[in-house]
Amino acid sequence: MGEQMLNDAMPSRKLAARWVIRGTLTVKTALHLGGEGTNRVDMPVLRNAVDGRPLLPGSTFAGALRSALADRLAGYAKQEPSKVAELFGGMRGNESGSQSPLIVFDAFGELPSGQGVEVRDGVSISPTTGVAEDHEKYDYEVLPPGTKFPVRVDLLVPAAQVEKSLLEHLAAALDAFSSAERALGSRRSRGLGRVRAVWAARRFELGTRRGWLEWILSDHEFPLAAEPDRTCVRDVLEAACPENLKPLSLLGDARKRVVIELVLRLDHDILIRSPGTDPDAPDVSHLHSGGFAVLPGTSLAGVMRAQALRIAKLVRDQKSDGPDWVDRLFGMRIEGRRPSGKFKPQASRLHIGEARLDNSRPQRQTRTAIDRFTGGVVDTALFDEQTEVGGQATVRLELRNFENGELGLVLLVVKDLLDGSLAVGGSSSVGRGVLHGSATVTWHDDVRAVARTASIEPGKQPEADAAEEIDKAIHAFHDAPAIGIRVSP
Repeated sequence: MGEQMLNDAMPSRKLAARWVIRGTLTVKTALHLGGEGTNRVDMPVLRNAVDGRPLLPGSTFAGALRSALADRLAGYAKQEPSKVAELFGGMRGNESGSQSPLIVFDAFGELPSGQGVEVRDGVSISPTTGVAEDHEKYDYEVLPPGTKFPVRVDLLVPAAQVEKSLLEHLAAALDAFSSAERALGSRRSRGLGRVRAVWAARRFELGTRRGWLEWILSDHEFPLAAEPDRTCVRDVLEAACPENLKPLSLLGDARKRVVIELVLRLDHDILIRSPGTDPDAPDVSHLHSGGFAVLPGTSLAGVMRAQALRIAKLVRDQKSDGPDWVDRLFGMRIEGRRPSGKFKPQASRLHIGEARLDNSRPQRQTRTAIDRFTGGVVDTALFDEQTEVGGQATVRLELRNFENGELGLVLLVVKDLLDGSLAVGGSSSVGRGVLHGSATVTWHDDVRAVARTASIEPGKQPEADAAEEIDKAIHAFHDAPAIGIRVSP
């Protein structure tokens, strides 16, 4: 059979330039990139099958970049603008979509010296009893803070006239990971997966013979001589640009959100349980990550959700929609299989960060269980606990696509947290986990205006330029009309 032309073959791409952007992603809070379950742990991290190193798939990073750009251009949970497809290609299932000019490579992580993959316990807490639910315990692996991923992104520029636009949009996507604002992996809304990146870039001019030779003769695995070392990716790209592309514009930000930064001081001690792993370790220790005691977003979220439900039921009693307010903020709890029909589960719109406890110290205690009938010590019930005493943490909350009444409910919960009315962690009945502090609230809800702020401290009136917004939000929660009949999944 003679040679035949493949009429359905895609034509080769003509390129005006090729950009190589390298970055180093440093994990700031524990990161879970899910792999297949094993007998040892329910949810392990994804690893390279050859050498066991942690793996960040290019598809995962590309999806995170695409989502970050879409959020910035259109706002959270809005229809994706066409500019996103120009950089990342058509969505899956879109047969008429274009091929992406972006190549995102897999990255293999390096753990911090002397540290390994961490294992955490997960458990579902009953909103009515405040204790762990039966048969709802699981464990999962996380990569510790300090883990580094050397990432690489190549931009293939199809024509000179679109290069500037592609670069500006790529800079906006990459910038989301430059300052630990964006997260990777699972449990992002509970503080896991925050990363901070530094960047380096090189441009190869493919419209000339010299440019092609530079690309062909370069080290294809490491085409950059300099290691990534600059946080502002837009400055990095602009420095490597020819003069006709400068300056690169900063794109607008359409995201509607309010950020609440909590500065929390621990009154005495706290115990968020983590099982001991060494023979000499206590039976139960406070959770550490990356060698430091932490205040996890999962624990804060459970406490805040339970308090929000109590407040909402009380304030919205006449309108009987308290639980619906909580579900809109924290996401509806789903039992068993994913529901079908008209019900559409949504992720939490309140993102609660994980924070390191600074200036705390460990305290080991020996305790015994007491028989309630005899008042004596229960045999074989001696156990050790190691709590964290003192210290403070800075926790970041972000409420996305909010209505003023929803912000009011969150602020009421924050007030209870700041004045010590809410305890975090285990053994709260004996005074553990009590926190006090202050908060700064920043509104990012008008793309045409600068951000507004207000400060909150127990026993004082709110201060700063947006202080009056605090009362407005709380009154909006009290006065809002009923939001409809609750639909069970």
